[in-house]
Amino acid sequence: MWLGHQPIVLLFLVVAGGYALGRVKIKGIGLGATASTLVIALAISLVDAILGVKIEIPEITSTIFFDLFMFAVGMKVGPQFLSGLKRDAAKFIFFGLFIPAASIGLMQAMHALMHLEPGLLPGILAGSNTATPGLGAAQSAYVAEGKSDVIGNLSTAFAFSYCLSMVLFVIMMKLPDMLGRDTPRAARELEEKIRGPLSSPLPGTGDEFLGGPLPVGLRSFRLERTEAVGHPLAELRQTYPFVAIERVLRAGKLLMPADDMTLEPNDTLALYGPIARLLNASKAIGPEVDVPELRDIQRETADVVAHKPSAVGHKLGELAAGVGHGLYLNAMFRGGAQIPVGPDSTVEHGDVLRVTGSRWRINGLEPTIGRVVRPSISTDLVTLALGLALGAAIGAITIPIGALKMAIGGAVGLLLVGIVLSILRTRYPALGGPFPEEARQLLEDLGLNVFIAVLGLNAGHGVENAIRAGALGPILIGTLIVGFVPGIIAWFIGAFAFKMNDALLLGAVAGGRCNSAGMRAAQETTHSTVPAISYPVTFALSNVVLTIMSYVFAMIE
Repeated sequence: MWLGHQPIVLLFLVVAGGYALGRVKIKGIGLGATASTLVIALAISLVDAILGVKIEIPEITSTIFFDLFMFAVGMKVGPQFLSGLKRDAAKFIFFGLFIPAASIGLMQAMHALMHLEPGLLPGILAGSNTATPGLGAAQSAYVAEGKSDVIGNLSTAFAFSYCLSMVLFVIMMKLPDMLGRDTPRAARELEEKIRGPLSSPLPGTGDEFLGGPLPVGLRSFRLERTEAVGHPLAELRQTYPFVAIERVLRAGKLLMPADDMTLEPNDTLALYGPIARLLNASKAIGPEVDVPELRDIQRETADVVAHKPSAVGHKLGELAAGVGHGLYLNAMFRGGAQIPVGPDSTVEHGDVLRVTGSRWRINGLEPTIGRVVRPSISTDLVTLALGLALGAAIGAITIPIGALKMAIGGAVGLLLVGIVLSILRTRYPALGGPFPEEARQLLEDLGLNVFIAVLGLNAGHGVENAIRAGALGPILIGTLIVGFVPGIIAWFIGAFAFKMNDALLLGAVAGGRCNSAGMRAAQETTHSTVPAISYPVTFALSNVVLTIMSYVFAMIE
């Protein structure tokens, strides 16, 4: 088979097929891109295994793309993560401990009722919970005990259980909506609570400049009334601080406004300001006219970090009549949160002002207010590369617990680095350079689905070995019981006992099951990043518990 010798071609054909199949819906329900990618990859790998073709894609490929996925998720959810942790930290901790504890109890009961070949017990436990560190812990235990001959059973049980659990758990994330819950609505409600009455995207986030329409406009008027004639623009700016003259058309020539310029009769003025004020401008100036060349004024939105003495300690009303004249203040942020503002609001050091106006006016803010941060379509690869390196380094730090060495793993390390960096960027939006939402979303989508495709394509021979060895039955039963009963019970506890937000609950259950693909499926189902808020805490706790118990089960077999 030609594709068997072209792993890169095959890999991205699977990803493309997964996205195409994920768009197919029957009565409004579909698998989604993640589950579809895994199903296609598993089907191809099984067929190739039966035909004797071995597909082997280097594991480093899946590691790199999975790391990109986890870092991208962290860069999105940082500010929300803090708010969610303040609200439901105790519940997150409960799920992070309850789900693995229930899985361990069911695994022990299954071991007492059924005869399991050596290696299957920890393999099913780790695989059904998609806890990859558990596989490594069990393998190190067998090597230490001189039982290397059972590692084949361990790997086979883990591979089959992992893939089956991954597919079914992704589908399970859609069950609440199928049962009548409305998880997208729940996600929107939580987002509104987190944002509060002020809802502008925070500085440094990917969507910070993706705002809606503003109550300001640009309109042209011919100067026929004498009240403004002969007055310099500096004087008019003090009289009318919230309406700015952007251009002056005089005798067919376009003039840029300057403080010492005086207006003459029949000048045509391009005025920029709140629409409500522009509606009354004709009373003081003259009739509104349509002059296309005056409309050709490019406006942009930028964040300005206040740190100059000429701005810090001054009121917004003062700035509006001075350097801020002609700029619309969209929002003001302090300490990573949006604050209400008015003309008497005082600017403090480190405040972030989001303004919209002409580029030349925004340029004038840099020497008088502080650093200007503009939208960009480029991504700061230095920040991305350093973030990936730091996250992997943190994940590699080991903590000895007896004979077992524990590490949080690169995935959790990268998630934490992304969260911390995104939180810092809400306070210092220039930190780390531009990181547009489109680029972050690409890393998240492509990273997870390439990881899933590699996982499925490499699993075929392990599944075939399980079938031939007669271990398919115990592995299948164990996966369905150990992998899903605790998660289902946890969901009912969260929904009916804790009365948790449905979208947040999905993320907590996915984290308790160490299932990143499930978390992504929850995001697809809810059309929101809310599930990622509850995922990190439950994931970290569950991962530690399952890793330790996989090691213990391997030692006592």
